[in-house]
Amino acid sequence: MRYPLRSLATGARFSLLLATGCTTVRTVQPAELSPPHPPRRTWVTRVDRSVMALDSARVSADTVIGIVNGARQRLPLSEVTVLRVREASPDRTAALVFFSAPAAVVIMANLLNPRPEELACPFLSGSFPVPPQFAGCPINGP
Repeated sequence: MRYPLRSLATGARFSLLLATGCTTVRTVQPAELSPPHPPRRTWVTRVDRSVMALDSARVSADTVIGIVNGARQRLPLSEVTVLRVREASPDRTAALVFFSAPAAVVIMANLLNPRPEELACPFLSGSFPVPPQFAGCPINGP
């Protein structure tokens, strides 16, 4: 018997691991928010400890300018305590590939090899009707 939802959940977890495992978040200085490679999204921590995500952030004079929910926002640098960006991490990607390759081989081997019939039989009691897919399984109890 196949469990498609279990496979879907496992695939989603693996995708999440890949998405987060290949990147890192680091603190940047305001000068790093300018071309030639501005970050797509910048997390700004304010003096009151609230965090705001700015898309296409850049610094102009003493102000951080970016887009929040489609609207342009301006935030004085005096109100900013930390600027963070997410970027690719080649070291983490290499480690993830190195450590996940053996796990992927084991998972594929388990999925491709059929299981013995005795492992597929659940514990059945004689007090309930036996479903047709378990007709050959031994029945325990009265």
